[in-house]
Amino acid sequence: MSGRILVTGGSKGIGAAVSARLAGEGWRVIVAAREQGAIDATVSALPGDGHEGLVLDVADADAWDAAELALTRDLAGVVCVAGTIGPIGPAPIVDPDAFMNTLKVNVLGTWLAARATRPALEASGGAFVAFSGGGATGPLARFDAYAASKAAVVRVTENLAADGLRANAVAPGFVVTDLQDDVLSAGREHVGDAYFEKVEQAVAQGGGESPALAADLVAFLVSDASRGIAGKLLSARWDPWGDAAFQERLRTEPDLAALRRIDDQFFTTTTPVPTP
Repeated sequence: MSGRILVTGGSKGIGAAVSARLAGEGWRVIVAAREQGAIDATVSALPGDGHEGLVLDVADADAWDAAELALTRDLAGVVCVAGTIGPIGPAPIVDPDAFMNTLKVNVLGTWLAARATRPALEASGGAFVAFSGGGATGPLARFDAYAASKAAVVRVTENLAADGLRANAVAPGFVVTDLQDDVLSAGREHVGDAYFEKVEQAVAQGGGESPALAADLVAFLVSDASRGIAGKLLSARWDPWGDAAFQERLRTEPDLAALRRIDDQFFTTTTPVPTP
């Protein structure tokens, strides 16, 4: 493999694991993040040659426009890992500006990545991989902005796929990263007892899911082995995405691994609902 793959948020946590995994597969990785020092450290540790760093605020449209020319050359994939988790707490105490900032980073940042790189990906037949997370498929109380943004990322990904882009979303599972430090800093009274204790225990024990699970799934989704799979939300931990039979189902069943209502799957309305 010799193509280039852009990884936003690629200098730390899950992003760094993804960058290392892709470099190990022979891809040339563009590590994009906001801090030059972290970028340099990650790039220098990657196996292989031809890796690059890019200082980038994913929520800044002008920054994407400025980087667009550099991203068009031999681009074979884009992986959007960059994200933020706050603000945390019940709605009355949440700062609306902080809420909007999370939507900008997580949702707009993903959409801007697709906007800037789509022509290059279409030319190369490359893959676009977004990152979903907690709250996308079920409630995550007191993380309203994060949960809403991650559900929106999945729908953006599905829209991109419906419009012809080879795009999928990854649910990495509960991975202990710097984001969990933000959870602990918010405090038990804002987070809620159950989730706070889950995070506190995982951080103390070095637990949670391994970021390698998500990195392995990303490596599959940018490879030729995943061609024909698009518009899916895949769990790195729970979906048998490495199984050939499941992969064929992903190619042929449009509602599998997607955000859909499931009413008719589990119950049927017995009394006709009057039409307004």
